[in-house]
Amino acid sequence: MKLILPVSLLALVWGTTSGCISTDRTYYRDAERIKVSFENDAAGRMFYEALSKPAGANRRSESKTQISIPIILDHKERTVDGDNILFNDAVRRCDSNGDGKITELEARIYSETVAK
Repeated sequence: MKLILPVSLLALVWGTTSGCISTDRTYYRDAERIKVSFENDAAGRMFYEALSKPAGANRRSESKTQISIPIILDHKERTVDGDNILFNDAVRRCDSNGDGKITELEARIYSETVAK
């Protein structure tokens, strides 16, 4: 009798799912955009073209956490950075003197670094 009860409970739990408690969450993290101006239209165009290149788009950050205890617990969390975080990072990298105004030279340098 002592052996039948634990085996029955194990069979019951095993037959239900891979985890009795299962969570899967995705968090999107974003920020307010940094205010920035451009010296001229050419500077703005170069900056936005570099930002939209695949090398710039691949800077998206994502972190994953997974905790599993077989049969009992399965917990997954994922955090994804939003577009404003990517934009702010690009502005900080491009605006080398930090004055909030991107010059044509700064935009050209940023564009060349993204192309590499």
